[in-house]
This record gives sequence, structure tokens and C-alpha cells, in this order.
Amino acid sequence: MKLFFDPETVALIGASANQFRPGYYLYKNLELGFGDKFHPVNPKLDAIEGEKCYKSILEVPGKVDCAVIFIPAAAIPEALEQCAQKKIKAVIIESAGFAEVGAEGKALEDRCLAIAKKAGMRLWGPNCMGMLNVPKTKILSFMNTTMWQGRLLPGKVSLVVQSGMLSAGFLMHILSKTPFGLAKVCSIGNKMDVDESDLLEYFIGDPDTGVIAMYLESLKRGRKFFELARSTDKSVVILKGGRTALGAGAAKSHTGALAQDDAVLDSAFRQAKIIRVHEMTELMDVARCLAVAPIKIMPKARIAMLTFSGGAGVVAADDLYDRGMQLAQLTPQTLAKIKTIFPEWMDPSNPIDLYPAMEKFGPIKAFSVSLDAAMADPGVDAVFVHLFASPLDVDGLLFKFDDMAALVKRHGKPIVAWTIGHAPTAAKMTQELEKRGIAVVDEIGKAIRILSALTMRS
Repeated sequence: MKLFFDPETVALIGASANQFRPGYYLYKNLELGFGDKFHPVNPKLDAIEGEKCYKSILEVPGKVDCAVIFIPAAAIPEALEQCAQKKIKAVIIESAGFAEVGAEGKALEDRCLAIAKKAGMRLWGPNCMGMLNVPKTKILSFMNTTMWQGRLLPGKVSLVVQSGMLSAGFLMHILSKTPFGLAKVCSIGNKMDVDESDLLEYFIGDPDTGVIAMYLESLKRGRKFFELARSTDKSVVILKGGRTALGAGAAKSHTGALAQDDAVLDSAFRQAKIIRVHEMTELMDVARCLAVAPIKIMPKARIAMLTFSGGAGVVAADDLYDRGMQLAQLTPQTLAKIKTIFPEWMDPSNPIDLYPAMEKFGPIKAFSVSLDAAMADPGVDAVFVHLFASPLDVDGLLFKFDDMAALVKRHGKPIVAWTIGHAPTAAKMTQELEKRGIAVVDEIGKAIRILSALTMRS
């Protein structure tokens, strides 16, 4: 697998000089990432932008670690035979026209796989967008170069997406709307050979990867996959497409994925401690949260909520109920401690509406006393805090974030924060909290989805 993720030399079969073709984007990406260790191949071209183009992979000098193929599907078996002669052990096929188009395409896949097995070659794809190794800026994908240049942030999340164009959509969303760091981004398509189990095994041992997030339409080797997931302390987050009969039919025409019993899969996910999500934005939100704050899975979902607004508490409580979670029943001791910073006429409850306490003692003391009490309560599994970002006296109003981080460590419970208000202040608060391992979101619904995903229900 290292030959896919970190090759020294790469060849592109199907390089294009047409600046509007995917074969050109592949050419530019590989040229930028590998320099003179990259060799373009196209029998119709002598050069691309002044650089030599080879007529055949067999003409490329020296050893080639990985070949990327982007030519019509019918021509690929011959290209693979030449790769076998060249003793190339890793090949990424990004072309479409295989099992997803029916029996003829499936037969073509079988033919390619037979060539590869005979040669001891591994095949990635087909019908995919390839792979990005973000820390090393090795982009083996036909995505437009302008989409990633100057945008990629190295981080701990490795993303696997069975769909090709969806992987590009995920990536652009991550890079532009909700930036977070990435280790690897993989589009695996039909999984003719290399599948999610191969990638999971690689990421478990990959020092760059801390969180593994996957969109899958099928599980090719379920037992192997679940054994690997159980063996690691790294978080594994899965969005499984094709849960319903309608979705399974769409998946079959998309990547040739076969239907699987979703109830059986759901049970296996829980046993393997895999975090299952049900929406695409949820997959990204949860992966980002776990990369920021390595939160342990909660056995239950009893949530304490600290809010500066009764209305926000009501909305969040509705969302908790919709997700099958509950507001924690705070103990009399917890309530008594919180009562010390509330006015005499008000008895605190959960959600803890902090505004009356803030008027009496100020925001820092009201927040600190309440959070300390909630985190210590044995009936609380996690705390959801609402933070108002004021433009006034920014540094003075920032809560004691070090104390918050210490509470997470002491009690082993997650805190998820929602910030709203003055955008520059909210951005500063987010940065300071996330440096300390506390996940921050900009919408209540995102926080609830994260908390729900982190609950292992029996």
C-alpha cells in the first residue's frame, strides 16, 4: 500500500495536453508533486508543455513505483499487460466503464484482475478519482489543480469515499467552508482489488492518521474490516450508503455495489466500536470533532447543557429528543452547587440558563461554577455549552479555557461548544478552544449530531 500512498516514481498512462481534459489535470498534479520522478505516457504525443512524453510505459526509463491509468476502459487490459512487463506493482485505474455499467463491464474487470494477480500487481479503482497524500503533497487524482493548490491543510483525518465526484465535493467543502486538516483523501470506486479493509489496515499503522472517516456503498470483506476496526484505538467513522432498497439499487448502478443487510451491518458496527453516521455533513462534522478532541465513546447520552439563552436551550432540547438523547437529571448536590451563583428567586435546572447568574456574578464565575458542577455529576455523560461571542473586551470575556480542558481530562467526559455572536470573537474563541482539545461548532444541530454519533447504543 505504501507504493500507492508514497511512491517515489510515478507514470501516467493517458496524459493529455488539452487544458480542459482530466488527463491534463492529472498531468499537472503529478508534475507538481513528483517533478522529474514523473513520466507521462501517450502514444500520440511527443511532449507536453515542452516535457518529454513517452509512447509506451515500456519506454519509461528505470523503475516505476506506481502507474496511474486514465484511458478508455477497453484499452486498459493491454496497458496492464505492459505494466506487468515493466514489473509495476501498484496501478490506479481512474477510468469508468466497468462493473457499474453491467455484465460486459464486470467481465472487463475480471480480465484486468486476472492480469494483475498473475503479475503480483495491486489495482486501485476503477471508476474513481485516485488519492491525495496531503502532508507530502502527492496528488494522484484528476481533480482540477486549482481546487487544492494553496488550500490543503495537513491534519489527522484520513477520508475514504467510494464515489469519485463525491470525494471532490467533500474535499472542496472541507477546504472552503469548514477547514480542517487532512492526512489522506482516497476515492476507491468499484474496489476491483484494493478495498476499504486494505485502507483501514494501512491507516491504523499510519502515523499521519488519527481519525478514519469513510463513505462506503458496500463492505467487501466484512469480517476482516470489523476485526481491524476492533483492533485499533483510532476513531473509525462510517457513512454507509444503500441502507434502503432504493438506495441499494442506486449504489449498484453507481459502483456495482451489492446490497447487504443493514440491520446486520448496524449490529456489527456497534460491536466493532465504529461510529456510524447517516448524513454527509455529519460524517465531516464528527471526523473534524474527533480530530480536534479525541473523545471517547459514551455508553449513554445524558447531556447537561449550559446556555446563555433559554430559547437556545429549548431548541437544543428538541434536537436532543429527536436524536434519541436526553437531558441529564442533575443530582441534588449538583443543583445545590449551581444554586450558589443564582438569584434567590430562581432554582436552576437542566438546561442551565446562565443569564440570571451572569447578571449577579458575571459571565466567568457563572459559567465556571456551573460547568465544574455539571462535569462532576455522575449522571452526566457529556456537556453541551453555548458561548456568546461579544465584541466588547474580548480578552476579558473569554472563559478560562485551560480550566475547561482540565475538566475534560479529569472527568473523561466530552465538552462540545457552540459559539454565536460577533464573528471575529467567535473565531478567536474557536481557535483557543480547539487548541485545547475542545470541539467547537457554529450550529446547534451540528453539536447534537456529534453528541449522538459519539453514543454507543445497545
